[in-house]
Amino acid sequence: MFRSAISLQYLMVFDSGKRAKSGKNTRNRDFLPQDVPNARIMTFGYNADVAFGNTTSDITDHAKALLSSLVDKREEDHETRKPIVFVGHSLGGIVIKQALFQARIEQRYNSISESTIGIIFLGTPHRGSEKAAYGKVLATAATVALNKPPPRLLNALQVNSEALMRLTTDFRFQLPKYQVYSFYEMKPMKMFSTLVSAQVIPSSTSVGQTNIILCQVVEKHSALLDIDGEEQIPVNASHEEMCKFAFRDDDTYEKLFMRIRRMLKVQDSGSLNSSYNCSGISYNKHYYVPYNLSGIFTGRDDIIRKLREGCLPSETEDRLVKQKRFVLYGLGGSGKTQACLKFAQDHREKFWAIFWIDASSQATAQQGLREIARICGVEENPKVVKRWLSNIQDRWLLIIDNADDPSMDVSEFFPTGNRGCILLTTRNPNCKIHATVGSCELGKMYLDEAVTLFLRAAGVEDTTTEIVRNKATPVAETLGCLALAIVQAGSYIRKGLCRIGEYCDIYFRHRERLLKHRPVQMQFDYKYSVYTTWEVSIEAIKKLSGKASDNAIELIRIFCFLHYDEITEDICERAWKNSHRGGDLYKKIANLFYIHSQEGLTEWDPIVIREAAVLLASFSLIKIDETGHRMSIHPLVHTWARDRLSEKLQRHYWTMASSTLAAAISGERQLSDYRFRHSMIPHIDSCIYLCKDGPFLSRYPEMDQVDIAASFAFAFAENGRLQSAMELRVKVLEASQRTLGNEHPNTLVAMSNLASSYSDLGRRQEAMELRVKVLEASQRTLGNEHPNTLIAMGNLASSYSDLGRRQEAMELRVKVLEANQRTLGNEHPDTLMAMNNLANSYSYLGRRQEAMELRVKVLEASQRMLGNEHPDTLRAMHNLASSYSHLGRRQEAMELRVKVLEASQRTLGNEHPDTLMAMNNLANSYSDLGRRQEAMELRVKVLEASQRTLGNDHPDTLTATHNLASSYSDLGRRQEAMELRVKGLEASQRTLGNDHPDTLTATHNLANSYSDLGRRQEAMELRVKGLEASQRTLGNEHPDTLMAMGNLASSYSDLGRRQEAMGLEEKVLEAWQRTLGNEHPNTLIAMGNLAISYSHLGRVGGKPKDAGNKHPSTLIAMSNLAISYSDLGRRQEAMELREKVLEASQRMLGNGHPDTLTATHNLASSYSDLGRRQEAIELRKKVLDARQRTLGNEHPNTLTAMSNLAVSYSDLGRWQEAVGLVEKVLEARQRTLGNEHPDTLIAMDHLLSLKKPKRRDKFKSWLKSL
Repeated sequence: MFRSAISLQYLMVFDSGKRAKSGKNTRNRDFLPQDVPNARIMTFGYNADVAFGNTTSDITDHAKALLSSLVDKREEDHETRKPIVFVGHSLGGIVIKQALFQARIEQRYNSISESTIGIIFLGTPHRGSEKAAYGKVLATAATVALNKPPPRLLNALQVNSEALMRLTTDFRFQLPKYQVYSFYEMKPMKMFSTLVSAQVIPSSTSVGQTNIILCQVVEKHSALLDIDGEEQIPVNASHEEMCKFAFRDDDTYEKLFMRIRRMLKVQDSGSLNSSYNCSGISYNKHYYVPYNLSGIFTGRDDIIRKLREGCLPSETEDRLVKQKRFVLYGLGGSGKTQACLKFAQDHREKFWAIFWIDASSQATAQQGLREIARICGVEENPKVVKRWLSNIQDRWLLIIDNADDPSMDVSEFFPTGNRGCILLTTRNPNCKIHATVGSCELGKMYLDEAVTLFLRAAGVEDTTTEIVRNKATPVAETLGCLALAIVQAGSYIRKGLCRIGEYCDIYFRHRERLLKHRPVQMQFDYKYSVYTTWEVSIEAIKKLSGKASDNAIELIRIFCFLHYDEITEDICERAWKNSHRGGDLYKKIANLFYIHSQEGLTEWDPIVIREAAVLLASFSLIKIDETGHRMSIHPLVHTWARDRLSEKLQRHYWTMASSTLAAAISGERQLSDYRFRHSMIPHIDSCIYLCKDGPFLSRYPEMDQVDIAASFAFAFAENGRLQSAMELRVKVLEASQRTLGNEHPNTLVAMSNLASSYSDLGRRQEAMELRVKVLEASQRTLGNEHPNTLIAMGNLASSYSDLGRRQEAMELRVKVLEANQRTLGNEHPDTLMAMNNLANSYSYLGRRQEAMELRVKVLEASQRMLGNEHPDTLRAMHNLASSYSHLGRRQEAMELRVKVLEASQRTLGNEHPDTLMAMNNLANSYSDLGRRQEAMELRVKVLEASQRTLGNDHPDTLTATHNLASSYSDLGRRQEAMELRVKGLEASQRTLGNDHPDTLTATHNLANSYSDLGRRQEAMELRVKGLEASQRTLGNEHPDTLMAMGNLASSYSDLGRRQEAMGLEEKVLEAWQRTLGNEHPNTLIAMGNLAISYSHLGRVGGKPKDAGNKHPSTLIAMSNLAISYSDLGRRQEAMELREKVLEASQRMLGNGHPDTLTATHNLASSYSDLGRRQEAIELRKKVLDARQRTLGNEHPNTLTAMSNLAVSYSDLGRWQEAVGLVEKVLEARQRTLGNEHPDTLIAMDHLLSLKKPKRRDKFKSWLKSL
């Protein structure tokens, strides 16, 4: 026994006979003699630091020492026949492998090789490790040592080091008759941080400046041999603890013992040897492989696993079924040859012979077959050698490499029959047809593998250091994780030409030179650089005859300016379909093969473009998905295809690619059109980025570039890229003005489009100024009633409306409608659109009945002219539903919106923008009707669909987020509502900027959530910011600014700062009076709010100027004044005013309108205050009956009416009836809102108050507050 003061690495050897004295400090020694009484147990120890002091070759001495010790213990003849079981921990497993290899080749030790029946490996590093000081970690597994391990040892123990791989290959020579069990650790081991620089989990313990860290010493992939029959066993212990057992019932010990007993049982039954004898394999005789596996080969475990599963011989397989053929295909430079070398080297001993053929041409393939004949001693004739392989019974593997030529039938090199295994590598995916046991595409590497390969190629010893890997990751990503490019980059750094962190900058400046460079020391046999390997493919395509060859070259030149992923055939088809429009843009692409080849056809014929694409795919220059309609290019091929073009050709094909995209974009509104334009965004970005003339649309662009930019801007605007759209439209306008003049029709279109972008971005004043210019120029050049002039007038009206100048907007819209009716007729689509726009103005101005009447006309005309399910008809139906909702006809609004949604789903699909808008509108109706859960469920669907189709930051998605937050708030899920609103605000700030109107709306909504949650100070602070931003961007008297001022006044009031609230409300009222007049609805609302503030301050507010009893806001103002009278004890005046409000509401809105019922409730409150309690009860019964009739029994407004009636009953001492009503309220709220909704909790509390006489005053106070 050898033992070191530094560390003890041991292996246990069992044979039958008398037990020898065991070593100490091996806790399992106390259990095994009892559990395996017939075993003789020996422990072999050695100095690991000496054993691995230089390289793995030093273990040969210790392996021979082990063999000598065993021979000495087995001198008698009967002892030499006893079976042996080896157990090796850590580096001890490597000593065992070396010993058994020596025993196989040295006669004096043959008896040990022949007697061995199995091996148990405990955490043995068969493949080394990526840990920086791996050797030291292993050498100190038992005793911590701080001396530095020799560098040669570290190199020898790196992952897939040549020394370890050679030893593993040599050892596999023995495998057919051994049972192998590999245990691997699952827990990290505590080590000093000076020992390893791997990625670790810091511990809280430290010694001086040296931290204790946790580190997994032998990774799973290294602890496994990955051979047939190997059992792989995880151990819930660290590397050090996996071989120490304190108790017999230790889980790891039980597993170990069961495997030992199993091996002995198998040996007793004799099944092991019989299995071996049937295998027919003794050793590998022929290994004709022309290349060495790269010393830095990394990863590809999934590929190697598939090769093992498909190609390795099995003991139970039916050898008469079929010849095994596996096809490995992929882009040149992806590592196909290296994967084959890895498989051949790892599994050499599973085959009697491994042969290699280079099939890059007929001549090289024939030469390969003749070389096989020469090696095997048969006639040097390809046919003869194939026939010979077909008839030989030994298992062979034939690797046919580089079968890339699509014009060559590679199957002519296959031996006939069902014997043997063929592994084929090719760039042509069509060769998959030859596979019988599987095929696999070798694409780009996993990022983690690519980083490791790069660092190894660069000569970095420790490839696991986080800092180094972070620097290397951008390099791997830039190179598309392509194996050949990664190795070239690493070799460049190894030469000392730059540092890792500098490579990407150098690459972007000198990309072509770097990728054409082939370093001398490549560490594997490959004769091409990255770029030249693909040039070979292009040259092969050029040599092919026919138009498909030329078309393929043209296609890849166009594709290399689009985005490299998701290139669809649909792009070319749509460009062809739109080509009838004429103009410079379509003339540019007229000569493209996929346009001119369709000349005279009425339907798109995809065959021409598909033939070209298939030819490119046959060399793996592009990839076609399983549908056959989507194509992609590896990022480096994408770059190479541009770099190989001259500057003139680059400019030409950029124009062809951009023109094709622009021609494919139309304004059609089907769901497929929206999705198509959404899919175009990455391609548009690519074309803009790759523009050869510097900034897209240079100072003097050609007009076709202007047309391209206009199409791109349209797609950007539709998909929420508002800033990008605006920037392009600025350039389009400038170019149009320079080349066409200020009043050319195309210039005016460009100006109008830019105004739309300004409006989208909240720059409403600038939008209005541009639209004034467009209108004036149109009137001058086209006349007052030209369609384009009327469109310009309508756009200006929209700007006026956005800026709060709604009277002016209405007046312009009247003019547009009258002109359209005169020139186009009453039912022309443009006339109907003008009518709808005027209805919008009427609605804004409070003239809701007139708005509704106009919308009825629009809907009826649309149904007549266009049909019930035309998109314009559905929009008219939606607008009418809005009018019904404004007028309190909520059930009718909901029914219309159901029809709109169903029709939209039928005609446009579930995720069309119009369908999602219809779904949101129906959710609004559900919410109005108290069906809040249904509203929330619909809004969830809208948000999810918007996120899927438009992205998280699109304005429509942000609106959907806000709407869902409102539903959460309605359902009492106020925290969730607040969290959603925080996200919505952050996204608006990110995409639209802090001062955009939508951002200010999001700020207001979040302030509401803060207020709901009692965070009133934060709500006030947000509202201050919102007001300041509105004043800054919109001015002091913009409607949105005045709304923000009113919201801030609410916050001041909530915080008891009523004097400040009143001051703000006075400013709001004065501004409304100045800008809109005394009778505008907003003015009257502001007057009512001010009256409430006066009431709080004990001041009687002035009565609002009578606007006539015909405007809803007038009635609101009268109601607010009545509240002030009531607060001041002037209850008789309050009652009289409320009677007027009720009479006017009944006259204007009808008895069942929600506002009429509110007025009825308010009058009942006045009657109650004046002691007219019976009359109050009668009124409240009417309100409750009407609410139940129109809204249902569980609508929130119905439950409020029920509570109001309860207070009237309580006023008259009818406590039992009051309790009964409040119990119904509580039960309904529990059902509809849940037990924890704030309204439910309030109802619960006040029911308790009502049942206890001492708390009844509290109940009355609450009900009166309603």
